[in-house]
This record gives sequence, C-alpha cells and structure tokens, in this order.
Amino acid sequence: MRYNVDGQVVLLRAPEGPLAAYIKRFAASLSEQGYASDSIHRQVLIAVGFSQWLKRRDVALRSITSEHPSRYLRYRARWARPSQGDGAALNHLLALLRGLGAIPAEKMSLRRLTPRERCTEAYELYLREVRGLAEATIVNTFRSSARF
Repeated sequence: MRYNVDGQVVLLRAPEGPLAAYIKRFAASLSEQGYASDSIHRQVLIAVGFSQWLKRRDVALRSITSEHPSRYLRYRARWARPSQGDGAALNHLLALLRGLGAIPAEKMSLRRLTPRERCTEAYELYLREVRGLAEATIVNTFRSSARF
C-alpha cells in the first residue's frame, strides 16, 4: 500500500517511529523553501529511515539530540552509500522539530571557547551542514588541518 506524504513524495508504506507524525510537515517545509522534487524525496527518505532507526533503539521524541543523526549516518553508511546532503537533511529535520517545540533545544556549554575552538567549531559546522560531508571525511579533514 502506498503512502502519500505530499503531492510530490509517495512512499511504499506509512512512516514509523517517533518522527512519523512530522514527516508530512518536513516535506511541506522543504517545498516551501523551494527544494526540487527529487531533493525533497531524498530528504524525506532519510528522515523516514532515521525515524525507523530511532524506533528500533527505543529513542523517544523528546530524547533526540544532535548526536543521533551522526550515529544514524554511521549506521546507514554500512549498507548504503552516503550522499552529500544526508547530514544536512537531518539537520534541517532537527531544526524543524526544535522550531515546532517537538524536541528540546540543545543546551549550550557554560565554558567559554577559545578563538581557536570557535574557528574549529565553525569550520566543522560548515563541513557538516553546508558541504554535507560524511563523518569520516570531517575527521580526516581535521587531522590534516590541525597542522595549520
């Protein structure tokens, strides 16, 4: 039985897991932002897989943190070739869920970062969200950039 997420995305079955109720809203949000149909479909599939993974690990909606997407992507990389925007798609999803109040905002560290740490953190965020690089690529990039 097919499940219609929106006019552009059709899945083979209804989504499962703690994020299932938010999949349609996620697709609508991507459409409102002007993403192409193929991109919306790919990002929705990532979100559906993430939701199923969370369900298998008994992670409740309110317990989802920013660490879960990277864990899921490492798990997923074992059986599917990572795409450049997979991490960015999950970051978009978490931002939507935080905006809706479905998951809590991340707590900020009380310790002040050094200028070097701020620069490193900004670069990591760029690699992860803008470039959509895999975790292993980011780690390898930091190994070589640490010399600078």
